[in-house]
Amino acid sequence: MEGRCPHCHQPAAAGGHSTGEIVDCAHCDRSFVLPDVLPDEPEPEPAPPPSSAAAIPRLTPLDMVPAPAEGRSIPSQVRLTTTGPIALGLTGAFYLALVTPLGETSFGQLFAERGWVPYVISFLAFWSGVLLAMKYRRLSRQTRVLELDLLPREIVERITPESAQRFLDVLRALPAEQSDNFLVQRVCRALEYFRTRANVAETVDQLRAQRERDEAGVESSYTMLRVFIWAIPILGFIGTVLGIGQSVGGFSESVGAAVDLEVMKDSIGAVTSGLGVAFDTTLIALVMSIFIMFPTSSLQKAEEDFLGEVDDYCQEHLVARLEGGEGGQGAVADALVVRVAERLAEELLAALERRQPRVH
Repeated sequence: MEGRCPHCHQPAAAGGHSTGEIVDCAHCDRSFVLPDVLPDEPEPEPAPPPSSAAAIPRLTPLDMVPAPAEGRSIPSQVRLTTTGPIALGLTGAFYLALVTPLGETSFGQLFAERGWVPYVISFLAFWSGVLLAMKYRRLSRQTRVLELDLLPREIVERITPESAQRFLDVLRALPAEQSDNFLVQRVCRALEYFRTRANVAETVDQLRAQRERDEAGVESSYTMLRVFIWAIPILGFIGTVLGIGQSVGGFSESVGAAVDLEVMKDSIGAVTSGLGVAFDTTLIALVMSIFIMFPTSSLQKAEEDFLGEVDDYCQEHLVARLEGGEGGQGAVADALVVRVAERLAEELLAALERRQPRVH
């Protein structure tokens, strides 16, 4: 007896079997009952096109997070090639307008007569200041976007995969200075994902993955500032070591050429004054580091708080209005229950492994 499998619609030989028996298909390895009469079954329907939601392979949220477009920087990044020349110009203006006229005073001597180290320290300090100023300006511009209605309810109250494109059109019509924003980029990527996947739970996962990426971007944007905070005190110590070396070398030459006690006294006085000059570079470096460190910590904290506000905005104005084809808001709760269950299972297995006696 030979017929078609009701599961895969392929010819399935059933020699040696009678009607009513359960047989296994040789193609799909699934079982079925041989009918009394084997009807002529129609040809299987063609598979749906790849554009349908059922044919789209299941992807992890990170796979669907689009990378930044070419030539487009992360919102928290500030170009060093732009801030470096500005800092160089400010350093030159500082020495010409302030240090040179006060060259006879202690302030002028502190920056102009202590070797090359104070010049480098001043340049790095101004560079750090320019970086902080530009990052603060970017942050102020980004916080203003929170006041905008990025997802107007006049379009539609519930956001569905079909209406997501209308909201994307509104967001892409924003000016460039507003579109280059953590909030706008996150909402755009979430809407693109939701329009493609039509799944609320996966969209929430994608938002979480994008939040982690934004936090990493903010963290990496302070790398050069941390390098400057570290390098400036090191430069101060280098200047001190150079000054001490020069003082001790001059003292040894003076002692070798000394013929009486008065000459030796003068040499000791030169050494002590040289040590005071040497430690001035460390003083400048430590003061500059303090003036950089506090604004850097405050600005980073402000950016992290802003990312928290972005999370709240997405939760209130985006996630709460999503309506997908796979459970809507209930899918979010189901996904959370699944994650908790998986975590509990992992903890239980780990506890059992720890209790299991070792086999020697």
